[in-house]
Amino acid sequence: MTASISLITPSYSGDFASCQLLCESMDKFVSGYDMHYIVVGDEDVSLFAPLAGPKRRIVSNSALLPKFWSIGRWRGRRYWWAPGLGLPVYGWHLQQLRKIAMTLQQDSDWVMCVDSDNCFCRPFDLGEITRSNKIPHFVTPAGIKADRPNHIKWLNNAHALLGLPAPTLPHDDFIGPMIVWERETVRVMVEKIETLSKKPWWSAIARQRQFSEYLIYGAAVASDPAIADRHERTTDTWCLTYWEGPALNEQSLADFIRQLAPHQNSITIQSHTQTPAAVIRKVVLA
Repeated sequence: MTASISLITPSYSGDFASCQLLCESMDKFVSGYDMHYIVVGDEDVSLFAPLAGPKRRIVSNSALLPKFWSIGRWRGRRYWWAPGLGLPVYGWHLQQLRKIAMTLQQDSDWVMCVDSDNCFCRPFDLGEITRSNKIPHFVTPAGIKADRPNHIKWLNNAHALLGLPAPTLPHDDFIGPMIVWERETVRVMVEKIETLSKKPWWSAIARQRQFSEYLIYGAAVASDPAIADRHERTTDTWCLTYWEGPALNEQSLADFIRQLAPHQNSITIQSHTQTPAAVIRKVVLA
C-alpha cells in the first residue's frame, strides 16, 4: 500500500509574508498530499487564519503542547516558559517541538517538513515520493566535523536523549531544507526519550537547550536496523538554497532559479538576504 503524506510548516508572525508566498506556490505547483499544517503560537492564529483552506489547516501551539507563556525579550531574542520545565526556551526551540508534536497528531504515514521561506517553482507530485515505500532520508555524509561546534552539540545531545554512545567525528549530518519523516519512527523516537528521561518527550528535549529535531530523528533512524530498513539514504534535496549574499532582484533571482537541477522543484531564499517577498512572487508566480 502506498504511504500517505502531509506537509508541516512551523511559522510565526515575522515570517507571515514568506509563509503566505509558500502557500501560494504550493497551491500552484504541489499535488499528491493529504493536508498542509501550518503550526503557530496561539498569539499568531488570527494572523494566519486567512491562509486556511480545504487542504490547509492552521494549528495552534496549545492544540499540540502544554501552554507556553511569553516572558518577553532579551537582546532581541524572545523567550517562553512552561510549568515544570524550569528553563526558558527560544522560539526556534518551540518550532522544532511543534514539528514533532504535529507529526504525532496528524493522520498521514509520512510528513514533509517545509519551512516558511521555501517557495515551490516547478510542479511537484508528492505521490511520486511515496510510491517507492521507502522514506527518503536526507544525509550529508561526514558533514559534521570538528569545525562545526553547534552541530556537534546538537548531535551529542541527540545521542544522549536516545541513550546512544557518544558519536565519533566526522559524522553524518541530517539537516536540510525539506525533510521527510515517518510518523511511526517519530512515535518510537519519543517513546525512547520518555522511557530514558522519565519526562514528557518535549520537556526532555527542551532541557537539552541545544538541539536539532533533524539530528534526533537521524540518530533514531541510524541506530535502529528495523527503522533504517524503512528508510533510503539520499544526498539529493528538492530545494536549492540561497544562503547568503546581496538581496536578489528579478533578474538575479531568475538566474538563480535557472540553476535548479532536474530533480529540484523549489527554492529557499534566506530572510537575512533581505530579498523582498514581492520580488520572489513576481518571478515565481507570474
